[in-house]
Amino acid sequence: MSSNEQSKDNQKVEKSGFDRRTFLKMSGALVAAGVTIPALTSTLAPAGLASSGSKSGEEEGVKWTMVADVSKCDPECTICEEACADENNLPRYEGKLSRYNPYWLRIVEAKQEVTGVDTDEITLPVMCQMCDKPPCTHVCPTKASFIRDDGLVMIDEHRCIGCRYCVIACPYRVRYMIFKDTPDDQWTNHKVPKLMRGVASKCTFCVHRIDDGKLPRCVVDCPEGALTFGDRNDPESEVAELLMPGTSTVLRPNLELGVNVFYLNL
Repeated sequence: MSSNEQSKDNQKVEKSGFDRRTFLKMSGALVAAGVTIPALTSTLAPAGLASSGSKSGEEEGVKWTMVADVSKCDPECTICEEACADENNLPRYEGKLSRYNPYWLRIVEAKQEVTGVDTDEITLPVMCQMCDKPPCTHVCPTKASFIRDDGLVMIDEHRCIGCRYCVIACPYRVRYMIFKDTPDDQWTNHKVPKLMRGVASKCTFCVHRIDDGKLPRCVVDCPEGALTFGDRNDPESEVAELLMPGTSTVLRPNLELGVNVFYLNL
């Protein structure tokens, strides 16, 4: 190739390339214009907690589901919240730094709005709702937020650029940015790597435990048995039996996002 031809090729590369700042501007324009990006579906499927058979999530149609019976929740209990932080190495700070604390599972107090009626407050655990149609995946410009074949909504930390679009898009406010490194003394579970600073994070239903055939840590540690987890497409599973009467409810049903966290006695 002659020097002139090489020079022309280099000019083409310079004109066609763009840096990180340009990419973010383009992504922001797409979201502002209401353009959605299809969710990425991984080919990974969990190895454990299988339904009746032993095939993959795609073949069996596994639908991992969390059921919370709020009538069993002690208003003073935060064991599931603490277990979640401990299992997933969530950083915890005190004082002014506490605003950086991420909560993958949080105990909240809710109150039904009924005109003219003073309703009682109810304590309930709130985590990622694992939507079938998650807004977070549609606004992610790099497809860092994606859906596995078993329906679990995940985040690829290595593709996340920290734009926070997913944090804003989540109608349940259960996504958090990691602003500070996890102190060494809070790296309690060495089977799970420390969270990367500058990226989005959220509840994963303890996916590392699911893939090992174990239940999420919050389910295991709940002293009152308020949390139940399993495949609701398996008619013999406990979650399927709990949901059979049709008395469960979901948060913000008007959004019709196909959430996979159900509440009893809410």
